[in-house]
Amino acid sequence: MGSFRRGFLNRSPVVLLVAAVLLVPALLGFQWLFTSGVWTAVPLDRCLRNPEDSFTYISWMVGRARRDPPGTPAVYLLGGSSARESIVSGESLAAQIEELGGPRVAAYDLGSMNQNFAQAMAVVDAVPDTPAWLLVGVNLGRFTPTREQNALQVEGREFLLRSSALRRFVAAEWDLQRYQYTILPGIWSYITDWARTHGAALLEGEPPSTPYELHRYSEDTARSTRYKERLVGVWNTRRYPVFKENRASNLAMLEELLRRARERGVRVVLLELPLNNEVVRGRFRRAQRAYRAPVGRLAREYDAPYLDLNETVAIPDAYFQDLSHLVEPGRVIWQSALAAALVKLMTDEGTEGKSG
Repeated sequence: MGSFRRGFLNRSPVVLLVAAVLLVPALLGFQWLFTSGVWTAVPLDRCLRNPEDSFTYISWMVGRARRDPPGTPAVYLLGGSSARESIVSGESLAAQIEELGGPRVAAYDLGSMNQNFAQAMAVVDAVPDTPAWLLVGVNLGRFTPTREQNALQVEGREFLLRSSALRRFVAAEWDLQRYQYTILPGIWSYITDWARTHGAALLEGEPPSTPYELHRYSEDTARSTRYKERLVGVWNTRRYPVFKENRASNLAMLEELLRRARERGVRVVLLELPLNNEVVRGRFRRAQRAYRAPVGRLAREYDAPYLDLNETVAIPDAYFQDLSHLVEPGRVIWQSALAAALVKLMTDEGTEGKSG
């Protein structure tokens, strides 16, 4: 034991160099456990930090798909919490697509709180080489994250997914994360948070078991119409300046996502997320024009269908939590419309997504 202890105290440059050389492959091997999806051998309920841990949920679901690819084409719904709350579930969407005459698919609701386009791009790079449709949700909130917030995904925050293409982009275009080549910072952060949450119970011999709660909102939590009216004014006065400042950089990240998806052969559908038109009544029009016109141009350039179900699906205010998050009855309506639109796209194009 004394010799072992002395090894740690050794200050010889040669010994320290050898230790560093040995440490690098060990750390990269540890990262591989996550990037390969091997870590998903641990059940999801053991990995979650809390029932609303959408970041870990998405990382785990993509990792599981990578480790054990679905035997059918996949449909991945991406976006912020508005996307998360827009459908009943991935399984339910897949069943509805098949019921309407579409192909048999595996669908995943990968919406998460404040999700940015960099995180979505990490999913593009991580999904397995099987036929895939990527539904990329867009709305006003998707164009508010800063460059720095987007660039954090290079470190594996908040998704435990690695994307070399993302690192190259933020380094070359934004001069950020130039020397960050691993997602170890994100992995350490996740492990630290997990240990802080579950460590005491684990020491007492009680392994954690945390079921994931996909939806945060329900008819019981829905805000009043008066409250929603105030939100319109708050967004136009406080969030619109943030949107203006960050719109261009988020459009650039979205374009890089589309470029990378085309490179990988992943079929992208750009999807306007739900909007409470009954309350908003056109008062976001200025900001909407500022992102929808360039998104439309990107859609045409990259041959990505651009769907806006808000134009054809009338969902009453009572079925919204606020201005963009649906509650139970609204999800049923929205999902039915989305399934029908996807079946039409899949049928018209005569393809099931990604060729590999």
